Amino acid sequence: MWPDWVIAFVGDGRIALLALAVIGLEALVIVVFLRRRARIGSLVLTMASGAGLLGALYAALSGASAGAIAIWLILALVAHASDMATRLFRNN
Repeated sequence: MWPDWVIAFVGDGRIALLALAVIGLEALVIVVFLRRRARIGSLVLTMASGAGLLGALYAALSGASAGAIAIWLILALVAHASDMATRLFRNN
């Protein structure tokens, strides 16, 4: 059903690397063009949690150990918890 190149692109984890590159590009655009309108600290935590999940996906698809996958997931959890804490307890 899917072309071989799509199966290979997803199967070996390159799709996760592409998504990580997109997150990096978004961060660059925000810092360069939108720094006055965006809360950079909150965005960094949001992007870090997504990057942690993508790192875990890449690790899993590329055959890394369970420990490496767990480290990525723990990093994503810490970033997500920090992001939620800053949103919930922000003094406005």
